[in-house]
Order: sequence, then structure tokens, then C-alpha cells
Amino acid sequence: MKKTSDKSTNDSVNLQFKLLSAIGIIIIVSGHCYHGGISLAYEWFPTYSFNLSLFVFISGYFYKPDYENTILKYIWKRTKRLLIPAYIWNIIYGLLILILNRFGYTIGAGVTPYNLFIMPFIDGEAFCFNLGSWFVYPLFIVCLFNILFRKSLGILKIKNEYFFFIIYLLIGICGIQIAIDGRAYGLLKLFSRAMLFLPCFQLGRLYNEKLEKHDKLCNAAYFTIIFAVQLLLLTFFSDLEYIPSSMAKFNNGHLMPYITSITGIAFWLRISKIIAPTIKNWQIIRLISDNTYSIMIHQMLGYMCVKWGFYLLSIITPLFSDFDINTMKASIWYYYLPKGLQQYAILYLAGGIFVPIAIKKLCDYIYIRIK
Repeated sequence: MKKTSDKSTNDSVNLQFKLLSAIGIIIIVSGHCYHGGISLAYEWFPTYSFNLSLFVFISGYFYKPDYENTILKYIWKRTKRLLIPAYIWNIIYGLLILILNRFGYTIGAGVTPYNLFIMPFIDGEAFCFNLGSWFVYPLFIVCLFNILFRKSLGILKIKNEYFFFIIYLLIGICGIQIAIDGRAYGLLKLFSRAMLFLPCFQLGRLYNEKLEKHDKLCNAAYFTIIFAVQLLLLTFFSDLEYIPSSMAKFNNGHLMPYITSITGIAFWLRISKIIAPTIKNWQIIRLISDNTYSIMIHQMLGYMCVKWGFYLLSIITPLFSDFDINTMKASIWYYYLPKGLQQYAILYLAGGIFVPIAIKKLCDYIYIRIK
């Protein structure tokens, strides 16, 4: 993700948003494994109250009106970047399920034509190992709807970003209502997910175009406001988290998911802005932020590699004798923590990040060799 700005280095990379992307994917991965044994202000900003909204916000931030001059090129670029790799990986993980079944693993749904070719759009979680890929499809729908809607209204000379935000917010509220009514299944599940994310995408665009230039409040006042608002939310609402993947837990009404998304995004946006000047030589930040797609797709396989490591050590050493191989083969959500110490979750966090990066690097190497 690149954009020329006063926060960029000489190679025109927006370091603030590089860092924000890295933090965002770490929050997502840690949210699947006991917070990775660390705390990133989760007590104040619960993981599932904003984590995916943050990524959609980043996508919206980098949307450019110039894309509307070459719509087909933009759609094809999004298709190659989002849909095709996720679709191919779904088939590969289906084959992995078949192989693991021969070794007693019962994780994942049956490998059927439906689960191979149709399920990814409808649900995206059937094979478990790539369940993070469900996010790709509604994000693609958001990108597609956004550019077509903007192009259509461009004929009427309507380009006001606040207007778009209000329209997208109304669409998002309708998506949440579909979930509340219990109708978020089949294609409606895909579309309601996209509808939920649409205002977050426009929020990123709105921030880029209108709000960023006014984001100059001193840190003390900025954080005072953010924490004051969040404290009120935590006080008067029992659970701020909702579940976009299953379109569930919208217990606090239609607007609360967007309010908590704004507070969570605002917090990490300012943290990134403060830290960004110090990280220009931190290659690990670039490494993580440049591979968020691969991490989203393969994080569960990364966790499994850590489990296989524990299992191997339990066989060849006296360590970890209480490792439960049967549970590991039956549930993707089994995490072995020696002596129950959640600090060991840091290993799963590392596996969920660096195994996918290794997969991406290997695929790039193979592609270059074939090419």
C-alpha cells in the first residue's frame, strides 16, 4: 500500500499505514489464539469490536477516484488480488483435508464440488485451515459496489464524501438488520457481510479526503477523548464485541458496531502516527504489512504447525506428555498450552504470522522460477 504524503519516506511508502496494517493483522491473528499471550489494549478495545473494520478502513483509505476512469482494469486487479488466490487456496486446502483424513483427522467439512467451488463465496470456512479467507469475498463485493456506485452517481456530479458515508451507513444498518432477523445465510450472508463493511470502507476514504488534514489534536487531548468515550461504552454496554464472520452478536443495536469501530480505529491510528517515524528501518514491519493477505488466509495452518511441533516433541522427548493428539485431529480450535500457561500462545501468534509469510515467499520463488 503506497501513497505519497508527508508521513512517507523517500520511497513514497506511507509508514503510518504500513504500521497500522501490521498492527491490524497481529490483532486479528492474536484474536484467534488467546490474544497471543500478550495484551494490546484489549481490555479497553475488545478485539472483535473493530479488528476487521480496521482492515476495511485501510482499504478505503487507499481508494483513488482515478480508478473510476478504468473500471474494468480496477475490477480485474481486485479479482486477481483477492478472489483468484483465495479460490485456488480453497481447492488446495480441500486436497489437504483429503490427505489428513487418511491420518485420522476429522477437521473440516467434506470435500465436495459444492465446498470446493461454491462454498467459498457463501461461507468460506468449511475447510477450517483457510477459514480466514471468508473475509476476502465480502471485501471484494465492497470494492465492486463502491466503484460502480460512485461511477453511477458521477453522472449526476455527486461526489460528496459525506453523502457517500451516509448512504453506506444506511446500507450497513440494513445488513445488520438482516443478521438480527436471522436471515444471514446463503448469498444473504455474503451480502450482509459486505453491507456491514461498506461504511468502514467509506470511513477510510472520508478520512483520506476530508478528515486527515484536520487530525492535529494534541496527543493528550486526543487520547483523553478516546478513552472517555470508550469508558462510557464499556460502562453502559455489557459486550461490545460482534462476530462479522457469522453475522452474529449485534446485541447493542445497529450503530454500536460502527461506534466501536471508530474508537478502535482512532486509537490505533494515532498510535501508528506516533510510532511511525521510528520504524523506517524496521524490516519486520514491512514484512508483516506486505503479507497481510497471506497471513489472513494461512494463519490457521500456522497454528497447526505449532501444534505439530508440540506433538513431535511429546514423542521424541519426555516433555509435553499431556498433549492430546486425538483432540488436535478433531478440532482446529485445540491449542496446547504447557501447564495451561497462556503465555505460550505467543508461539501460536508467531506461527500464525510467519508460517504464512514463508508460504508467500515460497510461492513467489516458485512463480519466478516457472516464469
